[in-house]
Amino acid sequence: MASKPTEQSRAATIKEFDEASVSPPKPDQRASNEKDMFAHTETMQKSKLGWVGAVWGSKSEKPGNIAAIALIILLIFVGSLIFFYHDWELFSETLAVLMSTVTLILGYLFGSGSRE
Repeated sequence: MASKPTEQSRAATIKEFDEASVSPPKPDQRASNEKDMFAHTETMQKSKLGWVGAVWGSKSEKPGNIAAIALIILLIFVGSLIFFYHDWELFSETLAVLMSTVTLILGYLFGSGSRE
C-alpha cells in the first residue's frame, strides 16, 4: 500500500524556493579569534621583514638583499659617471671596474640556486 504524501515529504516548487529567505551566517567567537590571530601573525611577519625585507624578502634572503642594494648604489654611481665625468681615459677604467662588480652581483642574484 502506498501512503499519501504528507506536507513534510512533498517536493518543493521553484516559487517556494524564490520566496524563501535565508540570512547569512553570523561569525561566532571562534571566527573572530581566528581573524584576530591571523592579523597578529601578519603584523609580526611585517615587523620581522622591515622596510628592506618588504621589498626583497625575509631573513633567508639577506645576502640577496645586500647584493641588490649594492647593485642599485653602483648603478646610480655609474649613471652619474656617464653624465658628469670628463676625463674619458679614467672614465673607461672606472666604468670597467664598476661594471665587472655589477655583473658579479647580477650573477650572484640570478645564478642557479641548486648546488648539484
